[in-house]
Amino acid sequence: MSTEETFRQIYEQTYRKTAAQITAGARQISDAADLIQEVYLELYRIICRRGTAYIQNPDAMVAKLVRQTMARYYKTMGKRQEVYEEPSEDGITAEQADIESLSVEEITEDRAVIDWTERYLTAKDDEVRRIFHLYYRFDMTITEIAHMLGRSESYIKNKLYRTLKEIRTYWKGEDS
Repeated sequence: MSTEETFRQIYEQTYRKTAAQITAGARQISDAADLIQEVYLELYRIICRRGTAYIQNPDAMVAKLVRQTMARYYKTMGKRQEVYEEPSEDGITAEQADIESLSVEEITEDRAVIDWTERYLTAKDDEVRRIFHLYYRFDMTITEIAHMLGRSESYIKNKLYRTLKEIRTYWKGEDS
């Protein structure tokens, strides 16, 4: 099996869990994509340097890389100055892959809902955004999220369902 095939296989096998762990553990959700990229870049380098036979247990290898990457992230956190991306006029920053995956009709049709929901979630605390990302983007269960964040299931449900209720209330026109 080639280097690229091995990498793709490990990536597909481990991405969901890795992305969820990093999203849950990152200080800011905006850092998660960079951290995930660092993990898989290092994995690719290892495969190139040591060969495809070097990795006996892909899950353990990726878990180790996640731990190392998160340790470096938090170690350097105090040394670096925080620079925040300036949001666009409407307060939204979108990932290129998210934009490319939608059709023109979907973008036009759902723009108001997406814009408002993004602004609403941006105004919420980081933990609420983290729960939403884990639940809706990574399709994790409430039990998995609670375990990953070190919270009770009722706490996660409360945060998730309260926020969903507020969003529904707004879109039903019961609140302005």
